[in-house]
Amino acid sequence: MLKFIIVSAISAILSGMGIGGGALFVILSTLFLGFEQKEAQTINLIMFLAAGLSSTIFNLKNKMIEKSLLKKMLPLLIIGCFIGTIIVKNIRNDNLRLYFSVFMAILGLYEIISSVLNIKKAKNSSKN
Repeated sequence: MLKFIIVSAISAILSGMGIGGGALFVILSTLFLGFEQKEAQTINLIMFLAAGLSSTIFNLKNKMIEKSLLKKMLPLLIIGCFIGTIIVKNIRNDNLRLYFSVFMAILGLYEIISSVLNIKKAKNSSKN
């Protein structure tokens, strides 16, 4: 239980710094807690659901969300959740881990490339 709390806290802290806390939670919980890929991703999605629901309620109360857009998106989100559940249920754990690894590698490369381009852009704009 203590390891779970530590992994969750590290993920939350890094998430607050702008690093994907959910992805880190999946990685850390499979490496250090011995969770299977599906278990780690399920727990991550439950935490994401709780955070997303509470932030949606907060933003609705503060009129920071267009209710008409939310009404259009909500059925699609629910349908997507069911489709995703069916797909993941039928994927072997090893394959899911591979797909997740590839996704994280692509995301990492994208972040590196966009950071380099932003640095170059900032340098060029400071010269003018």
